[in-house]
Amino acid sequence: MAGLAKTAPASAAEKWDLYIYNPVATVAAAKGMNAIIEQIEKDTAGELTIRLHLGGSLPINTTTITQAVSDDVVQMGDDGYFLGNVPIGGVLRLPLLIRSLDEYKKAADIMAPYLEKAFEKKGVLVLGQYLYPYQVAFSSKKLTSLADIKGQKIRVTSPEQGEFIKRLGGVPVTLGAPEVPSALDRSIVDGVLTANTGGGNTWKDLLKFNYRLGINYFNSVIIVNKDRFNKLSPEIQAKVRKAITDNMPLITKAMADEEDGLSKKFAEGGMTVTPEQPGDIDAGTKVISAFWDEWAKSKGPDAAAALKQVRAALGR
Repeated sequence: MAGLAKTAPASAAEKWDLYIYNPVATVAAAKGMNAIIEQIEKDTAGELTIRLHLGGSLPINTTTITQAVSDDVVQMGDDGYFLGNVPIGGVLRLPLLIRSLDEYKKAADIMAPYLEKAFEKKGVLVLGQYLYPYQVAFSSKKLTSLADIKGQKIRVTSPEQGEFIKRLGGVPVTLGAPEVPSALDRSIVDGVLTANTGGGNTWKDLLKFNYRLGINYFNSVIIVNKDRFNKLSPEIQAKVRKAITDNMPLITKAMADEEDGLSKKFAEGGMTVTPEQPGDIDAGTKVISAFWDEWAKSKGPDAAAALKQVRAALGR
């Protein structure tokens, strides 16, 4: 009718799914992802809502989260097992290359553009990343030194870790987090490489020894389907980025704050916790350092260039 203005229909809220590899809702990383979701939903006034799915709750393997986000099976992912899809990220996981948080920051700053470019080729954007404390060795069998790894079946989180275990005479086994408890229970693996605040605390009842030599850090990236993200308004994009940027350091800090306390808790619970001994880093480096350049050469010129930059920055 003349004189009546037409009211545009309200746009429907965008609904996304977020898959994480952690199967336990109470760990710091899962809590952090829920905090991100709450902040996004609040800041966008419900224009973007996100449903979190714990590891193992969807038919997505931990090593295929990158692909699931790329294919829009889920729109976001918390992806720590991306090296099969983005091999260049392995620079940050090379055993004993990065030995402190300050060193990690230097290396991560160098690697950021390499990672972003590699993920974008998959149709995926990197919005942030958080960092677990050092990955260390746990086992149901005696494990108080590097020498004790010989003959043990150790679950690893990357091929780079696997090479270290292999060179020490162990047998590396790649498993996603949801598969680990049954593998330990059935002696498919004897032990695991993980952080206290990650699998260490989750699987502590199945483990008797913890050897505290820091093998490598484990970073987890928050990724989003590029097309889905680009369909959001610039204002909502900015709010999503802010929520992730705000919470990444909080997740990293929460896990770092838990690490030492958990070692004490494990020891009080009967686990044999053995600190790194003088000379352990040098002994381990002697075993693995030749692999660093071998690895980069096998991954192509970008990996070789990235590793060269990182080693120069670390003086290693």
